[in-house]
Amino acid sequence: MDVTVCIGTFGHDDWRKLALDRAAMSSERKVMHVHDENLMVARNRAAEKAQTEWLCFLDADDELAPGYFDAMEQGTADLRGPAVQYVVNGSPRAVKVWPERDLRSGNHLVIGTLIRKAMFDEVGGFHDYPLYEDWDLWLRCHLAGASSEVIRDAIYIAHVRQDSRNRAPDRATRLHWHKQIAKDNGVA
Repeated sequence: MDVTVCIGTFGHDDWRKLALDRAAMSSERKVMHVHDENLMVARNRAAEKAQTEWLCFLDADDELAPGYFDAMEQGTADLRGPAVQYVVNGSPRAVKVWPERDLRSGNHLVIGTLIRKAMFDEVGGFHDYPLYEDWDLWLRCHLAGASSEVIRDAIYIAHVRQDSRNRAPDRATRLHWHKQIAKDNGVA
């Protein structure tokens, strides 16, 4: 499987070190790391530099379990999402498979979802949202005709921290951004 793992980081240089120490080391494929002014710019620039058929985005503090790409290769959809193992305060939780649903109503895919580079380019890459920017991307792909599936044997290891950029402070904030992305994509 011809894949580039794209790791975007921004802000403090510790993120760059963490990306190379943890995320890049867990990959079995080519890695493109870009450190830039914000996460959207970094991810989009990493994808722009990739010369492979597929892209896999990986957060700097996360990892891919062994066999990730072998499992993904068994899929057939345009978007291939993994199962997730959350590690909270250093404690691994059970692997979770989000139930598949219509992407117009919500997200069942995570940032480690494989996407064809041509589809990524067609829909314009990541947009700058403070939450759910991955759902916005998957939703635009879905609206452009992409199929999606969850590959249960591909495990994305997500390290959860209290100060995570994607942890909304409250339900109202999460709901606001969910509604905004749906509205921006004409599905509200």
